[in-house]
Amino acid sequence: MITARKIQVTIVSNNRDEDYRFIRNEMREQNKALNVGMNHLYFNYIARQKLRLADLAYQEKESKLVSQIDKIYDDIKKAKTDEKREQLKEKLEKQKKKLEKMRKQKNNDLFQQYQQIIGTSEQTSVRDAISEQFNLMSDTKDRLSQKVTQDFKNDIKAGLLTGERVLRTYKKDNPLYIRGRSLNLCKEEDTFYFKWIKGIVFQCVLGIKGQNKTELYKTLERVLDGNYKICDSALQFNKNNKLILILTLDIPDAVRESKIEGRVVGVDLGLKIPAYCSLNDDKYPRLAIGDIKDFLKVRTSLQRQYRSLQRALKSSKGGKGRYKKLKALDRFREKEKNYVTTYNHFLSREIVKFARKYRAEQINLELLSMAESTNKSVLRNWSYYQLQQFIEYKAAREGIKVKYVDPYRTSKTCSECGHFEEGQRTDQAHFTCKQCGFEANADYNAARNVAKSTKFITTKEQSEYYQKDSVS
Repeated sequence: MITARKIQVTIVSNNRDEDYRFIRNEMREQNKALNVGMNHLYFNYIARQKLRLADLAYQEKESKLVSQIDKIYDDIKKAKTDEKREQLKEKLEKQKKKLEKMRKQKNNDLFQQYQQIIGTSEQTSVRDAISEQFNLMSDTKDRLSQKVTQDFKNDIKAGLLTGERVLRTYKKDNPLYIRGRSLNLCKEEDTFYFKWIKGIVFQCVLGIKGQNKTELYKTLERVLDGNYKICDSALQFNKNNKLILILTLDIPDAVRESKIEGRVVGVDLGLKIPAYCSLNDDKYPRLAIGDIKDFLKVRTSLQRQYRSLQRALKSSKGGKGRYKKLKALDRFREKEKNYVTTYNHFLSREIVKFARKYRAEQINLELLSMAESTNKSVLRNWSYYQLQQFIEYKAAREGIKVKYVDPYRTSKTCSECGHFEEGQRTDQAHFTCKQCGFEANADYNAARNVAKSTKFITTKEQSEYYQKDSVS
């Protein structure tokens, strides 16, 4: 399992100031190199697409002309008079010349230009394009080439060519990517150090909070013992100008207690209760996590203060003073983002803890990127995508699978007998089945339906809601 730890570090090598300047310069150059690499890939991809389209257009024209020539041959055979036959032969010669001219067109200036572009793109890799313009470390070039190539592939899948997203731009606060093989951990007395390139040595500052310090200390001890492997990591400066090492580790799966075969935890994200957990094979264990009132109270308060400050800044004039005032908006935005992240960590931790306690082998989540679900406050007011990522990596640590199910009708179907009918959810908190009379908390009923569901989907288009909507 791949995971990351943030560790504050400070440079303790002899040329401390020079080393800090080197890191900042590498960050600036890397940022430019990433953008050059992305543009290189995009330009060459478009050039190849243009060549492919030009080639297809040529093939289509050639195919039509060849068909016409074949038809003339047939007409010559069927001609009844010599005069008609001679006319067809003249027409045949004209079509042959036209075909010959078209085939020569493949080697005209425009086509040669496309071929030259394709030849250049095949010969010049992203790494070569970066090397031509930037004097970066060899390891940095390798890491940047991997990064930009993977990002470009992901952007293509996400709809870069269809206009669903724009070409990625790397910002100046992007971390400095470094190869894991260039980091060497050592320990002197109770202090950990990372030896890097150019003789740079980082001292780890593990903090003063007991729990966090202990966890980091044990993690670094396992790296020294060889139990954890250092992967490609990153360096960045935080808001307080402290240097942070984002240490990426490959942690082997630990031996865990056996799971109960077939046991699944269903999670319903609701309006009043942020997350409700239930099991598919036992109707008694259940857990309501969090209170939406507490969450929204803080979140809406931050949003209200942000909007108020935003209105006040509308009348601000330009100049340096305006820049300082706008920094207050950034602080509010960061504060709100951090609060949501903390709350998502709380929810995901409790969900996985519930699954571990009852030895479930799988967690079912609703795929809530649907039109009918966007009105849920849980989606409007915090990042569901972030929450699902947190659940996935925390569950992976425990050897628990995570799957996504179709949320269509999960809140209106009886989890006891499976009967669906409008109006069974009498209000936000109560569910009553009109067939078997089963009564339960509405969120618990939905969570159990999610746990029992086998309608696994990966995209919203696979949902029954979208399929019915497209048919109608």
